[in-house]
Amino acid sequence: MLAFGFFPNGNPCFGLQSGLNYAIIHPGGLVDTPGGQEDFVLDVDDKITSYHNKTRISREDVADLCVAALGINQNCSFDCITIPRVNVNGSGPKTADQALAEFLEQSKTANYAFQGQVERD
Repeated sequence: MLAFGFFPNGNPCFGLQSGLNYAIIHPGGLVDTPGGQEDFVLDVDDKITSYHNKTRISREDVADLCVAALGINQNCSFDCITIPRVNVNGSGPKTADQALAEFLEQSKTANYAFQGQVERD
């Protein structure tokens, strides 16, 4: 089971106490363009903005990343954008599944392990 969600005040700790696997996906600016046309760029800690000045991603590509995250059995958190594809030997862009698998192999996911109790009003 994988939990997706939005968290109060940007704090994911409220949702992580459930013990379910989670994927926290931070997309760049959402655009209404067809998905699957550009290369995915996945990273953590807002590093994408340091090497890309246009931080955008199609809504369809974000949806594809959400579906790809359903197929993994680990917690992950990442930022994501897409960039125009540079044609390399006639190959097309990687799928969301491929991009996410390659990203997770690098062990570059944020750690949201909860270390204490949440105070509730």
